[in-house]
Amino acid sequence: MTQLPETELLFREMEKELAGKRIKDIWVSDASFVREPAALKSFIAGVEGAKIGEVSRRGTAILMELERDRMLVIIPGSRARMVRHTASAKPSNSVRFTMSFSTGGSVHYSDMNGDGKLLLVEMEQVDSVPEFQNLGLDPLDEPIPWPVFSADLEARKLPLIEVLVDSSFVVGIGEIYANEILFRAGLHPLRMSDSLSNQEVRRLHRSVLELVNDAIKAGGVDIPVEGQPDAYLPFDEIELIEVYGRAGQPDTRSRAIIERYDLNGGLTAFASSAQS
Repeated sequence: MTQLPETELLFREMEKELAGKRIKDIWVSDASFVREPAALKSFIAGVEGAKIGEVSRRGTAILMELERDRMLVIIPGSRARMVRHTASAKPSNSVRFTMSFSTGGSVHYSDMNGDGKLLLVEMEQVDSVPEFQNLGLDPLDEPIPWPVFSADLEARKLPLIEVLVDSSFVVGIGEIYANEILFRAGLHPLRMSDSLSNQEVRRLHRSVLELVNDAIKAGGVDIPVEGQPDAYLPFDEIELIEVYGRAGQPDTRSRAIIERYDLNGGLTAFASSAQS
């Protein structure tokens, strides 16, 4: 699943481009991209011809209101983007669905890692979508109160990196941003969440809010290579990223070599002399 800043950027683009348009047809690359693959034909029939109403974001999902009280839910994959095209443009290898409109033109939705999903549900069933269960705090939806953040952090009693990547704590932080947040806050990824002082909690709280907003301003960390629709810049070429994907390089603060640690199948990058 994609991270919060990338989802927000995708949502803003979809809201601008799709709201109010009538869907002429939709093409899906593979039935497995739909939550219920056996129902692909009924999914397509339920979408084609419908007018798109409000486009919104919930957690790291994008919702499109359709006519007849239905909701098209897009669960973006870990590297997802949307590109405008002519109605006759051929999709690249990473395109999972295309949508053309009665007014002309189309959009191509790419999901390079293929781990996203599409589903069509009745409006009254939206709250029961699994991805919407037990969502944590959303720093873009409303300000996160420091006391609430602090109390939840202390109650977890887990390594900080595990807390930050858990969407029931803060939605959509993910592995990359979790590492960057901890580096900015000067906190070691394996530090226990209930061991922080008030000052350290405040630093972490501030880092979460600042990094999410900085990432949106920077256009996220999934930066496409110009002229190559299925390629992205490596992380060590992205200015926003200071530690993730930079193991073996000196950090920007102490110039100590950045270390990498594998934790439960995820990668953790840190500078031991700058994070405690």
